[in-house]
Amino acid sequence: MKTYTAGHSILLLLGALSLAKGSPVTQRTNTMPSFTWGPCPTYNDTLPSAIPFPVVCTDFSVPVDWRNPNGEKLTLKVGKIAATTNTSLGSLYVNLGGPGESGIDFLQSSLILAIHNSTGGAFDLVSWDPRGVDFSSSPINCFDDSEASPGSFTFDAWFANMTTLGGLQAPSSGPSAKDVDTFNANVKPWSSVVETLTSECNQKNAAHLTQVGTVAVVQDLVAIADAIGGPQTPINYYGYSYGTVIGAYFINLFPERVGRVVLDGVVNATLSSSAPGYEFFASSISDGDATLQQFLAQCAESGPSGCALASSNSTQSSLNAWINQLIDDAYNFAPLGSGMTSFDIRESTARAPMQWQDMAKTILEARQAISALIPGSNTNNTSGGNSTSMRIKRAHSFFAALPAVPRFTNLVKRSQTAAQSNDNGWSLPTAVLCGDSSAPPFDALDTFNNIVSTSQTVSSIFAPFLVTQPEAVCSGWPYRAVQRYSGPWDAKTIANPIVVIGNTFDPVTPLHMAKELVRTVNSNGKRNAALIQHDGSGHTTLEELSLCTQALVRAYFTDGSLPADTLCGINFLPFPNGTAAAPTQIISSPLTWN
Repeated sequence: MKTYTAGHSILLLLGALSLAKGSPVTQRTNTMPSFTWGPCPTYNDTLPSAIPFPVVCTDFSVPVDWRNPNGEKLTLKVGKIAATTNTSLGSLYVNLGGPGESGIDFLQSSLILAIHNSTGGAFDLVSWDPRGVDFSSSPINCFDDSEASPGSFTFDAWFANMTTLGGLQAPSSGPSAKDVDTFNANVKPWSSVVETLTSECNQKNAAHLTQVGTVAVVQDLVAIADAIGGPQTPINYYGYSYGTVIGAYFINLFPERVGRVVLDGVVNATLSSSAPGYEFFASSISDGDATLQQFLAQCAESGPSGCALASSNSTQSSLNAWINQLIDDAYNFAPLGSGMTSFDIRESTARAPMQWQDMAKTILEARQAISALIPGSNTNNTSGGNSTSMRIKRAHSFFAALPAVPRFTNLVKRSQTAAQSNDNGWSLPTAVLCGDSSAPPFDALDTFNNIVSTSQTVSSIFAPFLVTQPEAVCSGWPYRAVQRYSGPWDAKTIANPIVVIGNTFDPVTPLHMAKELVRTVNSNGKRNAALIQHDGSGHTTLEELSLCTQALVRAYFTDGSLPADTLCGINFLPFPNGTAAAPTQIISSPLTWN
């Protein structure tokens, strides 16, 4: 397969290591040859099942450092699904987020149907593995293979240390002073675990750790678009989750190139580029508890025939009390060596709506396991005695039978499992999120203190998950992207208006972040952004179908119709609800918000 090179179509006029606020990004035209498309790498099944659209791929060469466009190169893997209509309206560039998601896998997964249905198949869908990701050259990976020899630096062993030392154990009401003291005693050993990661990352990826920042990714996007559509042509883009950060950078660094852009599940680029990781995380989980309450309410409404946790008289309130009691029992009996902690129970409540039925079953099985530790519980009506040792033995037998539960993640679908410890599902996000930030220095104690304060003021359920996220490592991460951008974010000279979508209940990209982006882009007195409030749960519109959202996005992409701010109802039921079926009509209403 032939490799094409991005020449001088994009050149940052910079001599410093970062972009000052308002620094220009200029383009110089360069005629590019047509791509030669061929087979794609094999779909690796980290996303939902593959679909029948033909996908073709090519390699595209870009500078490692855009400040030196004639210097060392790296290769990006670019994929395409051709429009299914008679005439293509051009290319639509899509990014699933992460950072670290493979665009090549995305094109080959069933998730791409959402984009296809929202464009009527009228666009060539183009995605790519960004620098440092999977099928592009020099992927960032800090871990040894999970089947490497004993003593190797594997993800599972490292992550177990991270969560054991950094997982706040507390009852449902929040941590006591004693819990905080116990937690803070782990600051130094936890810092050593972080330092081990930074050392391994540097040993394995020293040449590229500072070259995978979002500014460079956006320049790559524009270079790909130049090669496919021609220099200076409008760029159409759909970004999910971290893909909205790419979108926010794009509309501000290249406002004159903005075609039709949709940003879905908005990450606050202002915070991600300038705030400490713990502050960014605390803001991101502000709707986490409300999302969990939606799970409980819909479980209760469905009843025992649809939700494993529900009984015939369950209510949202009773199920909430049941979850809290489960957390308290796990907290109280963990000292026995039960195998499941209050942190584990909290983590098991963080799943996407498409996983809610399985999540309910897993939580119920965890209840049975913990109940095996409690003298006189129904679970202990078995032979073998009721001694502490026998109760622990029975509990461990329950734990061993529990199904594998994906860990909490800010990605759309990918979880960190042993099978993925040799990819960059954790390494690359750390390099990007920590490398993009210009936050003032902070240390592990700052991170621990903010886990505690966030559990007290934002969410006692979700706050401890910070140690499962790349942002936690930023306290000890010394590598910064050679090009960074910290605003402004108002896209003052944007060529075309954009559409911003936020879910009513999103546990990791809350609705207020979408609203803030719309306010900022519209702050210049012109309506340059429309807001669609997708009235469902989960992370991004990929979780729950809305025919209303789909229709508005399709009209925007196909004929440029900027929608009014709209509240769009959902056409999806996460739990079976008797004979009720998900509504099949478009549900919409005008959205009034400040």
